[in-house]
Amino acid sequence: MKHLKKLKNQYGLSILALAHTPKRDLSKPLTKNDLQGSKMLINFCDSSFTIGESFTDKNIRYLKQIKQRNTEHIYDADNVIICQVEKPSNFLRFEFIGFNKEQEHLRQHTDKDKENLNERVNELKQQGRSLREIGSELGISHMKVSRILKDCNTL
Repeated sequence: MKHLKKLKNQYGLSILALAHTPKRDLSKPLTKNDLQGSKMLINFCDSSFTIGESFTDKNIRYLKQIKQRNTEHIYDADNVIICQVEKPSNFLRFEFIGFNKEQEHLRQHTDKDKENLNERVNELKQQGRSLREIGSELGISHMKVSRILKDCNTL
């Protein structure tokens, strides 16, 4: 990133760098902390945005500004860009739909979801699985597994 920043300054370039986010909780808003790898990467960027998948429809994506250095912060959690993924010919594209709140596209946890997760954690623990194995299978951290088991008094 330092090298890219040097090239940008030396030649007056605009550079688009892509980064991947690890698996994350789809009920939480996207932030710069979701960037995979070093959080230092975001420090070298002048601006950054994320593309999130809407929980309401697998073909809907939303774009959100997560960092801006030289411009106004317009596309925040209360004003994300909504697009639909389309493939009218050989290439995928985003078709602009409108604007919305990010919250409308995040997964909403219900009490039933929490109850099902607690039951599944307990089942896997009774099978002799480790906290890390349970977390990996359920897509949660081993610390969350530990908290669930502690709350259920089965640790």
